[in-house]
Amino acid sequence: MPSVHASLAVAALAGVLALASASGSPALAGGVALVVLLIALGAVRTAGFPAARWAGGLALVSGLSALVWTFAEETSELTPMGAVLAPTVTLAIAVQLWRRHSRAGVVRSLTVSVTSCVLAVLPVSWLALREAVDGVHSVGLALVGVAGVALLETLPISRAVRRVGGVLVAAVAGGTLVMTVEQVSDAVPAVSAVVVTAFAGLLAAISFAVVDRLADEATGVRAPAVPPDDVSERVPHGAGHATGRQGASREPGPPAAAAEQPISEASRDSDDDAAGPGTAGDGVPPRGHSVAALLPLRVTLPFAAAGPAAYVLGRIFVG
Repeated sequence: MPSVHASLAVAALAGVLALASASGSPALAGGVALVVLLIALGAVRTAGFPAARWAGGLALVSGLSALVWTFAEETSELTPMGAVLAPTVTLAIAVQLWRRHSRAGVVRSLTVSVTSCVLAVLPVSWLALREAVDGVHSVGLALVGVAGVALLETLPISRAVRRVGGVLVAAVAGGTLVMTVEQVSDAVPAVSAVVVTAFAGLLAAISFAVVDRLADEATGVRAPAVPPDDVSERVPHGAGHATGRQGASREPGPPAAAAEQPISEASRDSDDDAAGPGTAGDGVPPRGHSVAALLPLRVTLPFAAAGPAAYVLGRIFVG
């Protein structure tokens, strides 16, 4: 999937969040709200079936609720995140149990709803870390790690090399930042800075790998199937005469049946997609699902994944 522009967007967003954190909690809260919004919209586009609209809305409400709670209380604890996720998961389960039609796709709908809500709440950990002791330095170092991995994602080399190299670059950048910036060196030991930046970069690299895997699977699913008419073209010319008159009379049967099956599946998929949330077609993605729908997830997933790691390591090694 095209990743250069998305990787540059990740690096730019990391820089914006770092500047916002240095400016104060209100600015960082606004940046985190933007990430939550992108995650909610990305969940709707990526899932590609009607119930995803409900999942995206639920994710947006849960993420913004945890963000507002954390910002209002100026707390460095993760209590608002846990308190919001508990009723959100319960509500997602209740919505699926409320379905009055077929249970087809209920597992996928529930999985998308819960995953979207969790991903929307995780970025709030950046604001909670900002409220901790010397949290501004922890946030800045972790975002440097994310930006370092994102920048190496733009290089035209193999995925494994650029991601391992990105983690190394993130660690070196963290150590360099401690040695060159006096304010950071007074608050953060050099080893702690390297650990925070390296692990944040590692989680960002894993996020890129996950999205690439999803893109590869989507590309494989969307590969065009061989038309039924082409099956007869691959049969040798002498096969029909060798099988005799009776075998030749039976040959048109299987292609006709094979041709009927995709038509019925396609018609059923179109009917399910036209139905509203909670119908039997919630588990069937539309035929036109594009790999480009994963781009919002590629931009936001590194921040959702690196946020908790930065929080834990920042509280241990810095705060």
